[in-house]
Amino acid sequence: MKKKNKILVVDDKGINRYMLGGIFGEEYEIVEASGGQMAIDIIAADAKSLAVVLLDIIMPVVNGFGVLEYMKKKGLLDRLPVVIVTDDDSEETSDRAFEYKVADLVVKPFEPRIIRRRVQNIIELYAYREKYGKQI
Repeated sequence: MKKKNKILVVDDKGINRYMLGGIFGEEYEIVEASGGQMAIDIIAADAKSLAVVLLDIIMPVVNGFGVLEYMKKKGLLDRLPVVIVTDDDSEETSDRAFEYKVADLVVKPFEPRIIRRRVQNIIELYAYREKYGKQI
């Protein structure tokens, strides 16, 4: 049996982690983090096995931008795609997120089949790029 790709779901609200886990749980192994520091710890220990990070921005203590800053300092953003999943639909937040070169930004509430397809496309694109180089 083929090993499932891992998705890291980072959100301080359990219901959001549960919903995203339900959307992706059949095809992917779901790893959950209830905050930014927990996400950083997971990424630090296991970045190579993650296919994508689904990241909320608005969280206490270490927010999503703190996680992105960590990933940027470690040079992970080119290899590990991040999809921002947030309630914050402000232009300022989306501009700031895309400055980190996130793969996509999805505003809650989202349509499950749409986010599933978008995330699958991103995983496939990054896997192809990893395999064949950065020519794409």
